[in-house]
Amino acid sequence: MKRHILHIIMALLVLGATSCDDFLEVDNHTATTEDNFYQTEEDAYAALYAAYNATTDDKGGTNEFEFFLNMCSDDMFTGGGSSSDGTDIRRFEKHKMLATDWQHDQFWWRGYVGIYRANVALEKIPQITFADENEKARILAELKFIRAYIYSNLVRMYENIPLITEPITLADAAVGQANPDDVYEQIATDFLAAIEGLPETVEGEEGRVTKYAAQALLARMYLFYTGFYGQAEMPGVTLSSISSLLDNVIEDNHYGLVDNFANLWLVSGSVEAYYSKEHVYQIPYSYNGKGTSRGDVQFYGLRDLSNTSTYAAGWGFGTIHPNVYAIFDANDERRNATILDANDEVGENGYSNSYQHTGYYFKKFTPLSEFVDDAAFSGHPDGRPVVRYADVLLMAAELSLNGGSFSREAQSYYEEVRVRAGFSTHPPVSLDRVYEERRKEFFGEGLRYWDLLRRGLDVADATITNNYESPFDVTFDRETRGVWPIADVQIQLSSSSAKPLKQNQGY
Repeated sequence: MKRHILHIIMALLVLGATSCDDFLEVDNHTATTEDNFYQTEEDAYAALYAAYNATTDDKGGTNEFEFFLNMCSDDMFTGGGSSSDGTDIRRFEKHKMLATDWQHDQFWWRGYVGIYRANVALEKIPQITFADENEKARILAELKFIRAYIYSNLVRMYENIPLITEPITLADAAVGQANPDDVYEQIATDFLAAIEGLPETVEGEEGRVTKYAAQALLARMYLFYTGFYGQAEMPGVTLSSISSLLDNVIEDNHYGLVDNFANLWLVSGSVEAYYSKEHVYQIPYSYNGKGTSRGDVQFYGLRDLSNTSTYAAGWGFGTIHPNVYAIFDANDERRNATILDANDEVGENGYSNSYQHTGYYFKKFTPLSEFVDDAAFSGHPDGRPVVRYADVLLMAAELSLNGGSFSREAQSYYEEVRVRAGFSTHPPVSLDRVYEERRKEFFGEGLRYWDLLRRGLDVADATITNNYESPFDVTFDRETRGVWPIADVQIQLSSSSAKPLKQNQGY
């Protein structure tokens, strides 16, 4: 049991954080103990930054879980240099994941790192005297947001997870796995509490969260829970309350769509790719030469590419089937901003074909010469858009169609997204059309897999399972219900606990 705690918990005592932005830069506090820490406002900020850092920390390879969600969906194939390159990644694509795949241990470890940091800070910070008590309340609200955000990812990936809301010790660490309903209720509780203490804007403090980010992410979790479990409501919230919260994000007019969809991505050269009126919440990796590198960007780049004036070489993962390219209308401005037609833009002799070669690659987060050639940017400074205003609009359309009360009609929200994409005429909105629009709008941003699962196993199976020939063939595993395996190392390390972890169905 002690080994289990050492592996999962002792690392969590580290309060240091690497920088991601001016706001996220802190000194190293790894030599500090809980006995002499949490004395000053500076200590409180350091603890907050450490909790934020758990949402970006990379322990090797790529820890961007959206990359693996893309592989699990019908958006991308693994690609890579050969059939033996990235075999662990390919198991995500083929829905043949193993509990021994290292990514699951890393996702689990990193998640509970953040949760532990948040729990300790939530317990200790209230005792610190602040010159402005409103700032203390804000920090506590941010910590609850971070905890809810981490749990929202863990419960969708692994479903049967421990629910820990206070610092645990060796004596009480055998918490077992919670009923998923209890986890969703805690997510709702934390997000709702965060909404009360978070500001409406963070101008000049980009990287910190707002109340609107909490409202939007709670709506996302409501849609996933009610769809995946086939329930009318999610524990802790109702259709009425969620609709009111999402309507508030729209009607308060703090956000809007950027005029040009392409400007959301660094490849455009626009500063709007970092922070814009559309980013309800974006996790920063690097900005103005400060910070770290987003790990999955290197995976998406073309292989053996002699750096062009725009693109830099990568490892050739995330190839895209021509049938997926074809879902975009030729006049849809999102197509060429989302998918790189390598033969057209680079030339068929300008790079090496990936395994599962199609000629189409992911453009939103492709390596760029401008940053790879500039050591100040640490390689790939792309931010990670967690929720954009376009998502708020399409969630509002969906909830409205499901009976939610909004200030505008569902058709209006649907059309606003399509107008920005370049369309002047629009069919009547329906749930199927909202889902179709979501796929095009958020392609490659890690939302497609969740959107398929929440529409039911029949939809997920029919969509992900294809009739392509090898090596493009994929068969969805209905027995797992789309849930990922709990890392085998975590199962083994908890075996002597009074409440050992149990493996998920199908693994």
